[in-house]
Amino acid sequence: MMLTWGIALVALVIMVVGEMWRIASPGPVGEAPLSQSTAVALAMSTAWTPLAAGDPDPGGVGGLVGPLLLSTTAVLVVALARRQLRHLRHDLTRLVLPVVLAGLLVRLPLPGDQTLIERTGTPHGGPVVTALMLLAVAVVAVTAPVLLRAVRRGLGGHEPLRTSIVVDVGRHGPVALATASTAVVMALALSHLGPASLLIALVPLLVLQPAVARQRRIRLAQRQTVFALARLPEEAGLTAVGHGARVAALAVPVARELGVEGADLPDVEAAALLHDIGQVGLSRPVPGGATVEVSGRDQRQIAAIGSAILARTAELSRLATVVADVGVSHHRALERGDVSVVARILRVVSAYDDLTGRATRLTGGGSPIKALDRIQRSTPHEYDPLVVDALVRQLERRGVLSPAQGALLRT
Repeated sequence: MMLTWGIALVALVIMVVGEMWRIASPGPVGEAPLSQSTAVALAMSTAWTPLAAGDPDPGGVGGLVGPLLLSTTAVLVVALARRQLRHLRHDLTRLVLPVVLAGLLVRLPLPGDQTLIERTGTPHGGPVVTALMLLAVAVVAVTAPVLLRAVRRGLGGHEPLRTSIVVDVGRHGPVALATASTAVVMALALSHLGPASLLIALVPLLVLQPAVARQRRIRLAQRQTVFALARLPEEAGLTAVGHGARVAALAVPVARELGVEGADLPDVEAAALLHDIGQVGLSRPVPGGATVEVSGRDQRQIAAIGSAILARTAELSRLATVVADVGVSHHRALERGDVSVVARILRVVSAYDDLTGRATRLTGGGSPIKALDRIQRSTPHEYDPLVVDALVRQLERRGVLSPAQGALLRT
C-alpha cells in the first residue's frame, strides 16, 4: 500500500503527540506506545521511497524510507522542542529499531514468493493467519528495544543476564503487547479506512496509557515512602548510615539465587530496608545499631517492635511477619517450621553488613573474610547454611571475594 500524504500527516501528528506524552519508566526514557504502534503499523503495511516512480514496490526494502523518515522526524521534533538531546539516542532506538525490524520481517518472502506485507493488502489468503503472523512480527519488533536495554544492563552490571531480561520483560511486557496488537489492527485497517484507522485503533491505548502511568506513580510513591521510613533509624543515629540500603542491595540477589519469585523481590527489598525500624522503640539504643552484637532476646525484641509498627500500616502490614522473624535464630526457625526464607536471608545479610561496618564495637569494621568466618562459626545455630553459601557466591560474583576465598569458605 502506498503511503499517502494524508496517512503520513496524520501518522506524524500522532507520533509527535505520542513522543511528548510518554509513560514514565525506570529507564532513561519513557515508553511511548502511541508513537510506537503507529510507526510499526506503517512499517508493516505501507511503502514509500523518493526514488520510486509511481507506487513503490511494497515488498522492497526501499519502501521503509517513508516510515523511517516519519518516526525519526517525530523524535527530532520533540527533542528540539524540549531542548533535551541527552536521551536522543535512546529515543531513536526505541522508535526506529521496531520500524526497521517490523519492516524487514514483513518483507521476507513467504512460501509461494509472497511477502507478508503483500498479504496484508489483499483481502484473501487466510486473514486469520496473516493477522497472527503480523502480531508475531509486531511483538518481536516492539520488545526488541526492551531486550536490548536488558542485555546492556546485564552485561554491564552485577545482575545476571537472564534475570535482567526477565525483570524488564515482566515490567514492560504488558504495555509492549498492547502496543503490538494495536499496530496489527492499524496495519490491517489502513487499506480500508485510510487515516481514520490510525485514530480509531488508538482509542484503547488512549485509555490504557493514563491508567498505566497512574499505577507507576503510585508504585513510585510507595517505594519512596519505604525509603523514607528506612531512614528514620539512621537519622536518629540508631543505625549505621546506609545499612538498610546495603542490606537491600545484597538481599535481593541472594533471594533471587535461592529461588524467590521475581514478583516477590520488591517485598524482599522493602523488608530489608525496614528490618531495623524497630530500633526506634528501644529505651536504650544498640551501640552503632549493630544488632549482631546484642543477645538473641534483644534481637527478637527489636524485630517484634518493627513488626508492630509495620502491622499498623495497611500497605506494609504484609511485611510484618517477615520483619518479626528476622530476630529468630536458625535453630528456632527449624523448630517452628514456618519462618520464611526471606527472613532467614535478611538475618544473614544484616549480620554481614554489621560485621563489615565501622560501628561494631567488637570487630570495628572487619574484612569480608573475617565477617563471614564469624557468621560461619555461628552456623547453623544462628544462621541458615544455605543462605550463607548463597551470600558467599554472590560476593564472589561482585569481586568482593576471590574464587579461592569463596571455595575455602564453602568447605
